[in-house]
Amino acid sequence: MGTVEINGIGGADVPDDGRLPSFLHPLFGPRMALPKFLSPTETFTVSDRRIVFLLGIVAFVAGYAGAQMAHTLPFARLSLGLSEGTMALVFAGVRAASLLGVGFSIVADRAGRKLPLMAAYTLLATGSLLTAFVPIPAVYIVAQSGVRIGVVAIAGLGMVLLAEELTPGLRGYGMGLYGLAGSLGVGTGLVLLPLAERADEGWRILFALAGLSLLAIPLLLRFLPESRAYRAGPAISFVSALRMGLGKHFWPLAGVSFFIAAFASPAFDFVLERLINDLQWQAGAARFLLIIASGLGTVGLLVGGRAADRIGRRPTTVAAITIGLVGGLGFYLLDSGWFLAASVFLATFGATMLTPALGAMRAELFPTRVRATAAGWVTNVAIVGSITGFVIAGVLIDRVGLPTTIAILGSGVIAAVFLTLQLPETKGMDIVKTRRRESRPASDAS
Repeated sequence: MGTVEINGIGGADVPDDGRLPSFLHPLFGPRMALPKFLSPTETFTVSDRRIVFLLGIVAFVAGYAGAQMAHTLPFARLSLGLSEGTMALVFAGVRAASLLGVGFSIVADRAGRKLPLMAAYTLLATGSLLTAFVPIPAVYIVAQSGVRIGVVAIAGLGMVLLAEELTPGLRGYGMGLYGLAGSLGVGTGLVLLPLAERADEGWRILFALAGLSLLAIPLLLRFLPESRAYRAGPAISFVSALRMGLGKHFWPLAGVSFFIAAFASPAFDFVLERLINDLQWQAGAARFLLIIASGLGTVGLLVGGRAADRIGRRPTTVAAITIGLVGGLGFYLLDSGWFLAASVFLATFGATMLTPALGAMRAELFPTRVRATAAGWVTNVAIVGSITGFVIAGVLIDRVGLPTTIAILGSGVIAAVFLTLQLPETKGMDIVKTRRRESRPASDAS
C-alpha cells in the first residue's frame, strides 16, 4: 500500500517503503500537545520520526534490561546464595567487563552502525534471557556482563546513528526523546518490581520480560536504516586520529565525562542511604520522594534538547552541569524535606538536560570515520570516572562523612564546566554533508 505526504505528515496507515505507519506520526509530529518550551524547534520529517521511534525501542529495552541487576539485587543475592561482599565484587566485575563495549564502536566505524548496534541489542536480550532461566551464579555473572556490555555499546552507537540520521535542527530534541525512552524503560522496571516479591525466584520474571525484546529484532532489521553519513573507506586508528588533531576535542570531552561520572555515580547511588540511614526516613517515604521529584525532573530531556537546538550545545551543557551540581550538593547538605525534594528535582533535571546537549556535541565534534570509536572511548572514560568516584568515596566516607565526600567529588564538576568552555559550538552542523566533503578527495582520486 502506498502513502501520501503533506508537509511531513504521512497518509496511509501501512506504507510500503520502510516508513512508519501514520498512526505513529502524532508521537513526533508538529502538532504535539506540549508547551512551547518543551516542543521541537522544527518539524519532524518522516525519516526523523522513524529513526526516533525505532531507536526509542532500543533505548527502552536497554534502559529496562540495564537496570534490572540493580533493581533485583536484594532478591537475586539471596536466591543465588551470595553474600553482600561477594555481590559487591560481582557488580565491580560486571562494570569492568562493560569496558569491552568499545569494541562494537570500533567495528561500527569500519562496517557501518546498524549491524554492530543490532549485535549489541541481541547480546543484551540474550543475556537477560540466560539470567532468567539458568540458576547458576557463574552464568548470572557472565550473562549480566553481556547485558552491561550491550548497554554500553548501545549508549554510544544509538546516539551516533541518531545524530547522523536526524535533521540538524532537531538533533538535540531527538536525542532528548531517545533519552526519555530509556528513562521510561528504567521506570517500567520499577513499576514491575513487585513481581520479584511474589516468590523466591520471582525476580527472574523481570529478566525474562527483557528477553522478550528478541521479538523486536525482525522489525528493527527491516526498518532501521544504515547511517546516511557512513561510507566504507580505509580504516583509521583512533590513536592516529588523535595525533592528527582530534585530541584537542577528545581530551576536554573525556575530562567532562570523567568528572561528571565521578561525582554523579556515588551521588545517585547513595540517595537512599542518605534518606533512610542518615536522615531516618521510612523506606516508603523515601521511594515516594524519589519517584515524584525525579520523575518530574526528567522533563529536562525535552528542555535540554530544545535548548541545545535553539541556544547551542555548549551553553546548554554548562547550564545543565551547573543545575545538576547545585541539586546534587543540595541533597547532601540540606535536611528539610522540601529542600530535599527540590534538590532531587534539580539534580535529575540537570542530569537529563545534559544528555541531549552533550550527546549532540559528542557526535558533532568528530568526523564520521572515527565518530563511533570516539563515542565508545568517551563512554569508557566515564566508566573509569564512575569507578574512581566510588573508590574515593570508599576511602573518604568513613573518615569525613557522606555529605563532605560528595562535596569533594563535586569540586571536579567545576573543572568539567571549564573544560566544556574549551570546546567549540557545534549547533546546526550537518554531519552528512561534512562526511561527503571528507570522502570527496578519495572519490576524485579513484
